[in-house]
Amino acid sequence: MTQSSPLTPASRLLHQLEDGAQRLTGQVLTGLGLQTPAPATPAPITPKAGQDWERDFTVTSGTLTMNLHLRRTRGGGLEGYYTVQNKGKTRSQRWPVAGQLLRDDSFTLHGTQNGATFTGSLCGGIPQVSEFHNRSFQLQNLRFRRLPSAAVVQAAAGTGATTTPTTTPTGAAAAGARSASSPLPNLPALREPGFLPRLRQVATAINTTPEIVLGFLTLESTLDPTSNKNNTRQYKGLGQIGDAARVDINRFIKSHGLALKTLQTTSELTGLTATQQLDYIEIHLKIHMKQVDVENKAAGKTSSLEQVYMAHLGGSARYAQKDVWVTSDSAAYHQNPMDADQDGQNTPTEAADTVRGKFTATFRANLDARSRHLRPTKRKFDGTVQLFYVYDPKYDNGYPLFSLGDAAPSVTPTPAVAGGASGATEHEPANAPDALDRLMKFTSETPEYTVAQVRIARQVIQIQPASARAELYLLLQEKTPHHSQRNNLSLGRAADGDKPGGRIGNVMCNLTSAAMVLEQLGIENPNPEHFPQFEDYLEDLRRKFVDAKYQELIKSGLSAKMARKGSYDRFHRTTQEGWGKVLDLMGTQHTNLQTSPDRAYWETKIKPHLAAGEAVMMSIYGHIVRLQGMDEEGLIVDDPYGRSKLLKTDNLKPEDRYGMYQHQANVSGNNTVWSWKSVAEHPMLWLAVVKKR
Repeated sequence: MTQSSPLTPASRLLHQLEDGAQRLTGQVLTGLGLQTPAPATPAPITPKAGQDWERDFTVTSGTLTMNLHLRRTRGGGLEGYYTVQNKGKTRSQRWPVAGQLLRDDSFTLHGTQNGATFTGSLCGGIPQVSEFHNRSFQLQNLRFRRLPSAAVVQAAAGTGATTTPTTTPTGAAAAGARSASSPLPNLPALREPGFLPRLRQVATAINTTPEIVLGFLTLESTLDPTSNKNNTRQYKGLGQIGDAARVDINRFIKSHGLALKTLQTTSELTGLTATQQLDYIEIHLKIHMKQVDVENKAAGKTSSLEQVYMAHLGGSARYAQKDVWVTSDSAAYHQNPMDADQDGQNTPTEAADTVRGKFTATFRANLDARSRHLRPTKRKFDGTVQLFYVYDPKYDNGYPLFSLGDAAPSVTPTPAVAGGASGATEHEPANAPDALDRLMKFTSETPEYTVAQVRIARQVIQIQPASARAELYLLLQEKTPHHSQRNNLSLGRAADGDKPGGRIGNVMCNLTSAAMVLEQLGIENPNPEHFPQFEDYLEDLRRKFVDAKYQELIKSGLSAKMARKGSYDRFHRTTQEGWGKVLDLMGTQHTNLQTSPDRAYWETKIKPHLAAGEAVMMSIYGHIVRLQGMDEEGLIVDDPYGRSKLLKTDNLKPEDRYGMYQHQANVSGNNTVWSWKSVAEHPMLWLAVVKKR
């Protein structure tokens, strides 16, 4: 987004918030400090015409190294990008800049993304910067020196293959690492000069290696950005993005005010270059890493192949922690032939091994040490012969270890594609903090807050101007932790009509949604030591209440049958009085509102409750979810069971509507979108607005 463009809603909000945030003391941190400096008005000197060149420069100031890539046009125009790198840290992404060289050799460059300003002289063709500042820091008196021409990914003579410069690996990896002169496969994405530099940025954004990102993209599409262009499959392009992922990506683009084109269909991806498609893939990964990348970085680790691929394929990097991803009774199992040991289960490791095997076959090199011991094995699967990769420690494929090394960014721009992503090179990075993140002083986009952070965020929002609170509360609705009912630990008991001793998580959508609602209000689990799952604590709280209620009714003279009706039956977790009593015991009150098939009703009657910081849970026939928000696509819900789809029921009698929905239990129900069309065709039971007393 250029400086002259209108501010996005998020940018306007940041400016409104600055003064109010500075008043917050004793909380997390104070102030935004994010006001973009107004560009200095240049003196009335004419532009300097003449030379046309493209150069790279560097300067070191203390522990920080800044690289500046500049292109000068004959009319005196300047454009390029800069990167910064603190000692011992990874290099930042490329931040675009543009400006004008004047006749007296003075210039000013303005950042198109992060409010950067360079002021100085270009006398002799070398930048001497008197002052630099962006939204994070400022520097003075920077004397750049010129670097040799940046390394460019070039086609290997006569083969069409590409090569990339690398640094020499150290340690055990050195013997097997691919050298800089070894050609890469002649694949479409690798023929794009900007692809590998952009790939490295994506890897950095999720705290992993570029080899891992390259690996799973090789499995998905063999690095062909037009994959599935001419067939009816919904999964398209470099990352085989499907409709559910498209909806997630579009929602992220809109909520963050990115100058990136939203996707009406996944087919639009096949009209973009591989480099352009990485913008969408980065967003998808950031959404589904579920903070695992942040936790890894804090622990000094990089995100593993299993974590990254589970984020992309399974919808959550946290699936990598499980022994089993999907089983043979799920559609995902049959869509992804990865069951190397044929035990009816796809594990995260088997999924990652499929990536490893395909990469070795394509690159004639191993993605990691485990890859060396994967034996390609053909087996029958669902009636056809499929290739699996079976781990065998005695087997050695003899291939070297692959490494992209540390090649410098390409300086050759990727050609524009007609109908491509408008402004794709100028949008805010996918991991940039949004308005609420910046108010909380998070330095990167944080899609999910802890309950403690939710509570503090609510306190921060309350001191902001009234005009700013609605947008902030809506952002906070998105960041409330998602809970899965399928990992609840509560065991059934006969008094509640459950199978004694059996896990009852599958029937706990009610209290699991209640837990999410309470956390949205900043109310934490009071006893995490004994009840790691908040919803298990709520079930225990309900049981203690109904047990006491039953005894109270017995003592009042009621029969056992009537006492049971007035306690266990009346306050069962599935009844409104049951989960309602739990919410009451947790210090909240709720109001039931009607639902409607009309989109306008949701936007005018229900959305204001979300924008006021209230929490909403609602019921379709046979299931309960938390309402997170709404957008152009439809209602956004946190489904505790998994990704769900509503079926048409407005033509059915109420008693026939129960269970008329579909679930993908292997895909997280976080950020599930129910389209406006499906909402109009699927009558709902009730909606409850919850707030603190």
